[in-house]
Formats: sequence, structure tokens, C-alpha cells
Amino acid sequence: MKKTVKVSMLSLAIASLLGIAGANAQSTKGFTIKGELNGLKAGDKVMLIYSADQRKMDTIAQVVKNNRFELKGQVKNGAEFYSLRVENKRIRYNAFLDNSSMILKGDADDLSKVSLSGSPSHDDYLKFTALMAPTTAKIRALNKEYRDASTAKNEELVKSISRQFDELEGQQAVLTADFIRKNPQSYYSPYLIFNGDIEPSVTQPVYHSLSKEVKASTYGIKVKERLADLSRVAVGIKAPDFSALTPEGKTLSLNEVLKKGKYTLIDFWASWCGPCRQENPNLVAAYAKFHEKGLNVLGVSFDKADGAAAWKKAIADDQLNWYQISDLKYWESPMVKLYAVRGIPHSVLVDNNGIIVAKDLRGKALHDKLEELLK
Repeated sequence: MKKTVKVSMLSLAIASLLGIAGANAQSTKGFTIKGELNGLKAGDKVMLIYSADQRKMDTIAQVVKNNRFELKGQVKNGAEFYSLRVENKRIRYNAFLDNSSMILKGDADDLSKVSLSGSPSHDDYLKFTALMAPTTAKIRALNKEYRDASTAKNEELVKSISRQFDELEGQQAVLTADFIRKNPQSYYSPYLIFNGDIEPSVTQPVYHSLSKEVKASTYGIKVKERLADLSRVAVGIKAPDFSALTPEGKTLSLNEVLKKGKYTLIDFWASWCGPCRQENPNLVAAYAKFHEKGLNVLGVSFDKADGAAAWKKAIADDQLNWYQISDLKYWESPMVKLYAVRGIPHSVLVDNNGIIVAKDLRGKALHDKLEELLK
């Protein structure tokens, strides 16, 4: 749901700055972190938590003496994000670890300022974070301005700030692509590709340029899998059918809706999704303008099992007078995998033959595309 680098900007930037990847060898013996944190006392626990599952503690170490401890573990494929924390301390330190010998120093009361050396992958993470810091700070400041303008219902200022967001995101896309080009041997490169917005046609060459080792890394594998998922719902491909229950409890499928109009916009959303609710007035306006010309909308909600009432209330409150379905399975819905949905709002526009003609249309872009198709 948060603002991320846009599909076209990041994909085109990566494509234009494509570099040649090399090998990235690493030890298979695992990693070691020898740490020294001021303020620790005997018996304190220092924990290394695998970031993909904050409930899983890969390593717990007792402080031995003189504020020192040692953590050992093994990254199976390339590099992974971990969080380092001291028990009963709120602040954590995020680290992108590979199988290296590392030294960590700092203060237990402020882990955000610790120093971790010895890991090439973590060095790349820090390098990239520093590279993005200026634009990230500007985006953070704009977020507050955007909230204030929205609260004041200053539409012109909201539009102006949105344009500034677009410009900054474009700058970040170029910086990201340039980093990948200059660091083809880094395990952080496939991480960036995976966590950006991937467009298969331009990302495939980037993936194929990676070395065998990087492709075999956790994020190299994830990029490959996501590209395969996206290729099944790319523009020009027939949209896979699916069905779920309407608010009234009746089963409704995509294919049934396709027969009722010239174009159908599949709108993935949820009652709990702020950006979705913010976009709904634009969608209501588009539906009012183009429904009589052949537009239908199929809302697909990713609400939770206990969210049926909230889902129905949001439909009524936002005046979403079009087809609505949900299996109330949240992110476990099969439709998440089927349509390679990574965040919402997400939309897919299909014609009455079920062919995908556009994706992720919002704001003015949605109106412009519908104007083009439904003249």
C-alpha cells in the first residue's frame, strides 16, 4: 500500500542501464557476528531474528562478559534480511546478511547507530540506503504535506504534491537501476528488482544477466517466480477466470461479468486499505461516466474472515454500485497468486473476450484510457 517506485519508471530505467553480471562467491560455512554493545549486562539476551518471520528467532546469545557476545548462523541462499535486537529494547537494527565473519559495535540503547562490518551484502545495503536518503527524506516530508492538504480538501495542492511524488519516484527509479547496473555481482540487486515493480518484458533481460550464484539466491529465485506469475497476467494475455461470493452470498465469476459489457475493470481492494478508499471516488466517477458506454467493474475484496460487515459497510459508504465479490481470505486468497497481486489498490482492465488491455490504472490515467477505448 505504501508508495513505491512505479512500474514503467523502474522497469524502463533498469532496461536502459542494464549491466553485465558476474560471479558472487561466498562461504558455505555460515556467518559469525562478534559483537560489543555498550550498556549490556551479564545475562542480557541478544537476538537475531529472520526478518521474513519476526516470530522466528534464528539465534539467541547470552552476553558472556565485557558487553560482548557472538552470534552464529547460516544463510542458505545468498543473503537475507535479519533484525538484531536486545531483549526488552524497542529499537532494532536491520542487516542484510551473507555468510561472512562480521564485527558489530555500538550502544545497546540505540541500535540504529551501530556499526556492522565484514559483510559485502550489508555494505551494499548501506550504500544503497545512503544513495536514496535525499529523495527518501523529501518523500517523507511530502507525505505530511499530502495528509494536511487532503484533510483541508485542497484538491489543487493534492494534485501538485502528487506530481512531486511522481518526479521523486522517477529519480529513485533511475538511482535504483543505476545501482543494479554498477553492482551486478551483489545479492542486493535481485532484492531491489523483486521489491520494485516488475514489468516482465524489460526485467527478463536483467534477470538473465545475473550470475548463476545470484540467480540461485533467495531473491534471485523470487524474481524468477514472480516473473513467471506476471507473465500469466500480462497485457495481451487472456485473464484467468475466478469466482467468489457476492455480499448477498451468491457465487459470481469473472466470465459472467465479462458477458455484460465491452470492458471490465477488475478492482482489487479492501475495506481496511486507506489508498483504496481514497481512490474509490475516482472509480465512482469513472463508472458513472462510462458505464452506459460499456464499462463494468468487478470489485474483488481482500478483507479478512471477520471483515464481512466492514466490507459491506465500505461498499455502502463509498457508493460502489457495481459487482462485488470476496472470499474473505485476506492475503491468503487464491486470487492474490492468480493475478500476482503484491499490493492494493490494484486493477486489471479486460475486454469482453477476457483479454487484458491495461493494468494499474488510477486517477486521470483511468479516465484517459476509458476515453480512448469507449469513444
